[in-house]
Amino acid sequence: MKRFLALLLCLVMVFALFSVSASAAYSTTSNRGDDLVYPNARDYYATPWAAQVLAFKENGAIYIMPMPEPGHGNLGTVRTEATVLVLAEKNGFFFFVTGEGHYGWAWNEWFEYEEKNVSPKAWGKSVELDYPLYSSYGAPLVLPKDGDRFDEPKTMTVAELDSGRIHLMPMPEKGHGNLGVIESGAKVEVLAEKDGFYFFQTEDGRCGWNGTRWFED
Repeated sequence: MKRFLALLLCLVMVFALFSVSASAAYSTTSNRGDDLVYPNARDYYATPWAAQVLAFKENGAIYIMPMPEPGHGNLGTVRTEATVLVLAEKNGFFFFVTGEGHYGWAWNEWFEYEEKNVSPKAWGKSVELDYPLYSSYGAPLVLPKDGDRFDEPKTMTVAELDSGRIHLMPMPEKGHGNLGVIESGAKVEVLAEKDGFYFFQTEDGRCGWNGTRWFED
């Protein structure tokens, strides 16, 4: 009988540990079934910066939310006093990535910060950004100034080219590498224009520049 009770106790402890482990797992779909929403290009900071989660939260952690508004559940938690990399801001929420590579939103009032600039390249060995902020040559993505932005974004199509694709460039000039490619025929949201270059965002959330001649209405 004692052996049976001991075995039962061990099983209870194993399932309890499994439950805690499962609840701590990170997902890009919240516990209410809402998918993670990435910021629009206009919401990104020109350079990411570090912030620390405030320690006053009673439960020792804050929730990582799937979008910049309440009521959609959470993607997990990040502990208080942890340092995160802030990438964007919208509606009073920060969009950030944790040291473990978990993305999400949280109220900006839950952080203390000095807007200390940090290179994503030096941000933890395990973190791979879902969208590049630095080009293949190490040049940072430059966001357009307010005066270069359109009042309303334009939906355009990447022109049909012999190469079948164009690059996402980090700034409105050549010679700074690229942030990736996008195929001919793809739809993009064009947000600004400068010096014969469009600043655009792809359907999967990546941002970059390229010449206006490579786009069609």
